[in-house]
Amino acid sequence: MNRCTALFCAVVMAVSPIGVRAEKQDKNTGYARGIVAFEKKHNGIKDSSSLLSGDIAKDAGTDSSDWLAIAALRYGLEDSTGEYFKAWETYIVNSYAENDGLDEVKATEWHRAVLTSLALGFDPTDIQGIDLLADGTYERDEKHPLDEQGLNGEIWALIALDSCDWKIPGDAKLSRAELVNDIISAQHEDGGFSLDGTVQESDPDITAMAVQALAPYRGCREVSEAAEKALDELAAQRGSLSSCESVAQCVCALCCMGIDPEKDERFAGITEELYSYACDDGGFAHEKGGASSEVASAQTLIALCSLDRLEKGERPIYDFIPERPAPLQEGTLAEVTAAKDLNTECPIKDADPMTLEKGMSPVKMMVTGITVAVVAAAFVAGGMFRKRKEIKK
Repeated sequence: MNRCTALFCAVVMAVSPIGVRAEKQDKNTGYARGIVAFEKKHNGIKDSSSLLSGDIAKDAGTDSSDWLAIAALRYGLEDSTGEYFKAWETYIVNSYAENDGLDEVKATEWHRAVLTSLALGFDPTDIQGIDLLADGTYERDEKHPLDEQGLNGEIWALIALDSCDWKIPGDAKLSRAELVNDIISAQHEDGGFSLDGTVQESDPDITAMAVQALAPYRGCREVSEAAEKALDELAAQRGSLSSCESVAQCVCALCCMGIDPEKDERFAGITEELYSYACDDGGFAHEKGGASSEVASAQTLIALCSLDRLEKGERPIYDFIPERPAPLQEGTLAEVTAAKDLNTECPIKDADPMTLEKGMSPVKMMVTGITVAVVAAAFVAGGMFRKRKEIKK
């Protein structure tokens, strides 16, 4: 390697946030792009078209499409959101007009809608006058409580509230501390969790989701102990994790806790375990050796995005606050939950879906800017090096 090349590499390492982690991130991104290719082919979408178009956009508002949209947008894999947003907004408005809401029982329909809205770049508290956050969390009535569908309702309500550190009104019948305590109180003796509190057999998926919800509060001793106990149970169950979705949720839980899966001896090799579900068409199978599944592929993309964000030092996948991560808040549960009870307004300015249809995503704009900066810095440094060489002559 000559000195100019070495200097260029040094500049790249200094300017780029990727640095020595590039190989790991490239591998994850390769699998992520494979999932995008699979989803496009499976849904009859042209390679040149946005993933969030065609049949996927037609299903906006449903599990299969929304989780895929959240993952792809958070990963920066897609630029065009106009078609999806318009279809998604229509679904929300029509559901309210026809059914007075999104679902008779599942509060998680609102929680996913909150995350989808933020991923698309819109305020979930005002979708044509509809407040998805309030309706799915602190304004649930007694006929439709959060836990009507099981622990999942409280887990994802907490995740939705923490997506932008939303402030809960003082007169609400719900508080963050109550949600945290409800989740912890549902923990089994082995450290795991289940959907139904009457079932004592721990479910790895629910356990991993509970960790994801508790992660922002791990600066509180009792929460940290509960989360670590849950991770110990997940580690104990590793040999029996029989689905791609379970492995993906576990990876996401670790990332939310700020843990690199490969640096924790309890979970060493789990990312390779996730990769082992990959199929030749780019998708991921529910079971090893099976056909690609849209659900498994979407959840894998969530996990891959979580790994990517952890490597880059960015906030976890469901934390949409624009600023870089703040130091972990430590203290009592009251102090830690109070520190999350902040925003009465959405910190994300509504995007314009029309300009986003052919525009460049903020993530790609950042990457492009970094690339230009690297090349410019290398060019300037190379010129300085040549001048010094000429002077020496």
